Amino acid sequence: MQLIKFGFKSNRKAGLFIMAIFIFIFSLAGMVQSGTAVAKTEYSDPAASLTVVLNDNGEVFELATYTIPELAGMSQVQREYSSIDRMPAPVFTAGKGLDLGAFLSSQGIDLNSITHCRFYATDNVVKRLDRNVLLDRTGYYFPKIVECWDTDWDGNTNSYIDVPKVSAGAVPVKPMLAITSSQGRWLERPDWSNLDGSTCLRLCLGQAAPEECITMNFVRWVYKIEVFGKLQPGTGGSAVAPRVTLGKPTASQTYQVGDTVEITGTVERMSSVTLTVTDPDNHVVYTAFDIEVKDGKFAEEFPLGPDTVTGNYTIEVGPKAGSSLGCKQTFKVTAASAPVANIVLTTPEAGYAVQAGNKVKISGSVTGLTSTKLEIVGPGGKTVYTGTIDKSGDFTKEFTLAADAPLGDYTIQINGPGMKQNYSRVFKATKTIANSASDVPVKSVPEITPVSVNQPGTANPANPLKDISNHWAADRIKDLIARGAIKGYPDGNFRPDATITRAEYTTAVVKAFNLAAANGKHFADTSGHWARDYVAVATAAGIVGGYNDDSFAPDEPITRQQMASMAVKAARLAPSAASNQFSDNDSIADWAREAVATAVNNQIIKGYPDNTFKPGGKATRAEAAAVIVNALSLLK
Repeated sequence: MQLIKFGFKSNRKAGLFIMAIFIFIFSLAGMVQSGTAVAKTEYSDPAASLTVVLNDNGEVFELATYTIPELAGMSQVQREYSSIDRMPAPVFTAGKGLDLGAFLSSQGIDLNSITHCRFYATDNVVKRLDRNVLLDRTGYYFPKIVECWDTDWDGNTNSYIDVPKVSAGAVPVKPMLAITSSQGRWLERPDWSNLDGSTCLRLCLGQAAPEECITMNFVRWVYKIEVFGKLQPGTGGSAVAPRVTLGKPTASQTYQVGDTVEITGTVERMSSVTLTVTDPDNHVVYTAFDIEVKDGKFAEEFPLGPDTVTGNYTIEVGPKAGSSLGCKQTFKVTAASAPVANIVLTTPEAGYAVQAGNKVKISGSVTGLTSTKLEIVGPGGKTVYTGTIDKSGDFTKEFTLAADAPLGDYTIQINGPGMKQNYSRVFKATKTIANSASDVPVKSVPEITPVSVNQPGTANPANPLKDISNHWAADRIKDLIARGAIKGYPDGNFRPDATITRAEYTTAVVKAFNLAAANGKHFADTSGHWARDYVAVATAAGIVGGYNDDSFAPDEPITRQQMASMAVKAARLAPSAASNQFSDNDSIADWAREAVATAVNNQIIKGYPDNTFKPGGKATRAEAAAVIVNALSLLK
């Protein structure tokens, strides 16, 4: 394999040298057994590029291809090598190029995993070298192999007689790929004056001992290296082109039993991939072979059936299971949460008055429930009607109030699996029918024709509110109206930027959160007030208090800090550990400081662009709707 400059010495070894040449010529002519003949090429084209190929247990992938100028731009080493050729004769090599181990490592290859390499040359020679020659053993440059040749070389044993003498000054050298080099026999020292690229790339190796015949392993004109091993764990290597990157799921993403895991990613230099999913016990629970890669992308779905075990799962995608060219991702599976139920009652409205002997129409919509119990409880806690709603969607029930039914408050109670709390609404049995179906006189609380609602947040297009179409709180206002918690004015306006009173806000909270009737506190200034019972319910639930035992101030505008405090209590939020960072933080009352921080951190309410909260500012009807709906969203 070597193109070696011939140097002749006038000494007793000359005869051996000449004889070796004749044997070499006769062997080429077929004068020795054909089975032992070695085909050698004296000249070939230097390599114009170098391709690195990884053979991972039979899966072969091209990692990268470099031009010679690109290789020359990498970190270079200069080394001297000694060797003995088959003549035998001592040979010195000087080379400048790449450290072989460092170069393979830079391709992302795990050096510890390499079993052997194949070096492909432009003269069609393929040379296999095991890892012990390339990586494990320590090779040396012995500078005295020529100097000691005449006195210490034993031609009978093909070894040096005085090993310590010839080994003096030995220098450890690692394998390299020489871009430029020179090589010759009988040189006094390696020739650095005649480096050229005629044998590029030349593999150069150190000797294990000074008599080692290793020159035939100095492969020249190397244009490809096939490495039998694996990539570095978890990195893929900085220069690795064929790789898989997962887009979904993201790291540690959480799914519930019953969900479908969407698995997507990008792939380079592969037309298909294999996907496996292992469960928390490392059992393979899903495998998909030969998933087609289109435009560098792939997609697959993994269903989490009802019997799926909870815990951490691992997705592995690559050319095959266990390949170092693939990638892994973990995701978490938790138990399925209970269905979130939602109920919207359209009729009767809260506070609706019905005369004994008349019918009460109970209508609305249910989502997230399959079996819902409906009860009507009269004064004294006696159940006067029981029914069921057996599917989600719109429903209508009718209840006839007995002619001798006791007068007073009747409570509609709806409950079912998945509900955060029981839904309730109160209507009244009276001697005479009230003039208005509303629980609030028109003068105190605005009223419009009730909107027809199928789902929260949608209103009947035939009765739109005139002044909220472009308002920032329009969706939340519609949502709260749909829940029957607030209304607009008879003229079709909502007046979102008008202030809202303590009584109005308290009533909206009670209705929105479906708080059940309870024996709460009656204040002196709520006696005879339209919101008397709603305030009592709110005080019984612990979400509001008065200024003192006699005063609730129902018609005063509610402040922003009062509004935030009531919403936090109604949603039963855990206190936030964070503190308020508003510039007017000192203006927040001590009793409201924690509630404001909790409301802000849960995104129920926000401050102003100038970093103020304005705790004592008067809340608007739009702000009230937004705060209540934001708080309700945390119950889902």
